[in-house]
Amino acid sequence: MPPGKTLKAYGRRFVFKKERDFKMNARERMAAAMALKPVDRIPNAPFYEAPICRYFGRTFRSALLENQDMADCHMKAIETFQFDWVMVGMGLIGGIIPDAMGCQVKWPEDVFPIIEKTTVFSMEDVDRVAKTDIHTKRMEAFLKGVSLLRKRLNGEVPIACEYISPFTIAARLRGTNEIMEDIYENPGLVHALQDAVVPLNIEVGRALIEAGVEYIFYGADMECPLLISPDHYREFVHEPTRKVVDALAEMGARVLPHMCGEIVKTGIVDMLFEMDIHGIMPGNVTQETVLDLRELKDKCGERICIFDNLNPNGSLLIGTPDEVAQETRAHLEKARSMTGYIFSTSGTTSPATPKTNFEAMNREVLGFCS
Repeated sequence: MPPGKTLKAYGRRFVFKKERDFKMNARERMAAAMALKPVDRIPNAPFYEAPICRYFGRTFRSALLENQDMADCHMKAIETFQFDWVMVGMGLIGGIIPDAMGCQVKWPEDVFPIIEKTTVFSMEDVDRVAKTDIHTKRMEAFLKGVSLLRKRLNGEVPIACEYISPFTIAARLRGTNEIMEDIYENPGLVHALQDAVVPLNIEVGRALIEAGVEYIFYGADMECPLLISPDHYREFVHEPTRKVVDALAEMGARVLPHMCGEIVKTGIVDMLFEMDIHGIMPGNVTQETVLDLRELKDKCGERICIFDNLNPNGSLLIGTPDEVAQETRAHLEKARSMTGYIFSTSGTTSPATPKTNFEAMNREVLGFCS
């Protein structure tokens, strides 16, 4: 970008505007992109939590789950990479929520929490799940970490938290294979378990919002088109998820569904638009490929913000810094004419991602059009 010039959007086309004082902080930049308004540079919001826990945490587990180290780790990441959001929550969805609802969870030092035993085996277990108190010690420690971050960020950078839908929680509690079989053999259990989970899910969201979370992005991969049909999505998933999403939005959160698979061709996007969502985060179609962002933009038009989907399993994980830079530039160029665009990855970035590769991706985003 020429010195002293900034981007101004007209329709779907960006043009340069001479305005020396057009400088945004991260909160302003994200809010503008979400509203499809001009930004001073591309917002930088990848799924970054796992790598930075390795790069900056005292241990992987402490950076993921323990309030002070979690806050310290993310502050170092913001200082180093200039992200436009703080992204937390992988320990929440992978361990804290299943643990609170009765699963046996292992908490290793160097990897994500591991569910060693599920907790729902029959309809009788559903009533027990419905009585769960989600405010466990681990939950409160995580929420304290969010509160510490809110205080230290001083309103400059928004906090985003990964979250899961009622169906995905049900899959954690019941087991993925079991819940998929239940769709055909025991559909009543699938409905009843989600009905029990909905108020608990909303309570988790309420606690996150009160602690300082502004963006809630819920991973919907258990109900993505790679695993269940659009008809089953409508029958089993849509209504419980809509109740939770709409409740969170009413509390003031910006809610972002993240889903892998062909969400445009299967009609899933049309169902997402029946909820009070604020953006869409597309994912992988296969291990090697991601959803065509132009296809999603053509579908969404000017209705909603979309996030990019650089593949975290490709060059970012196993390539060279030059290959990462080239792939990142290709994504940014493809999105050059889009309003309401935020750079991101297509899902969880591996904790094994080389730091040099992560730095190469980050440099391209921060330097694009500058």
